[in-house]
Amino acid sequence: MTAPVLAADYNPFPKAGVYDASDNSFERQLTVKPDGKFTLEVAEKGKPGNLRSGAGEGKLSDAPGGWDFSQGRCNMTLKRAAGGMQLHVENCASAWGDVPFDGKYKYQGEEVAAAPVKAAPAAATPKAAATASPLPVAQTTSAPAANGLPSRKEINEKWQGISGDNIGNKHVAFVAKPIETKSSTPNPIEQFSKAAFVIDTNIRYGEMSAAELAKFPLQLIEVPLPAVGPKEGLEFKSDCVYGKSDKVIVINRTGQPTIKRMAAWMMDNNLKVVEIKQVNKVNCTSPFY
Repeated sequence: MTAPVLAADYNPFPKAGVYDASDNSFERQLTVKPDGKFTLEVAEKGKPGNLRSGAGEGKLSDAPGGWDFSQGRCNMTLKRAAGGMQLHVENCASAWGDVPFDGKYKYQGEEVAAAPVKAAPAAATPKAAATASPLPVAQTTSAPAANGLPSRKEINEKWQGISGDNIGNKHVAFVAKPIETKSSTPNPIEQFSKAAFVIDTNIRYGEMSAAELAKFPLQLIEVPLPAVGPKEGLEFKSDCVYGKSDKVIVINRTGQPTIKRMAAWMMDNNLKVVEIKQVNKVNCTSPFY
């Protein structure tokens, strides 16, 4: 009778729930479903700015000593370890983001279903389960808190889209955050507090569900904005040409009789942000040039 019982109880997947491998530099969270589907999310800690983040998902397969996942050149292995699993990834940076996914992921508790955050204290759950849901909205879709990294929803609602492009299998957008004003008088001078390149698996945020919008982009890389006076503003020109690149962003100062070109930025094929020092060498398809 023993053999049939073991066969019935056998599960080819890890225990479903939330696993954590955060340290002083990165927050790491692995969520496993009962059917073996997983979501792996990593976010760098630190001050808002050039913080890295990455995410991957798929379905695990049974393997000797644990489980594995493979898609293209990207490979992930999970080995059984005391209190959790030892995770290792290879060749996944281009698909999931260039962040350290490896670590010992300790079991935190069952995945928490979507519910208002205020309702959480009413549930008498074990301490481990409580620490497994530090994130707002649904645990099934939200990324780890990214220490100032705006969510897709915030970017969609509070940032202004300047340009969009594909580099490899990643989607890249350049966005700028306008300075909100309480004045009812229209101001022809636009002022901005931040500008950044956004790298994500999809940048069509306006077409996403609420669950997808709750996630964070893979990366947000801020670029410094030129200083302007109180009666000056900035404008952004996209699809400008410099060398072999036709996706250069030019930042101009406005508010004076003559618009002045202040800075130029681009993202290369390795997803690295590059400042173009010779701003006057950039060619923009604009009536001002």
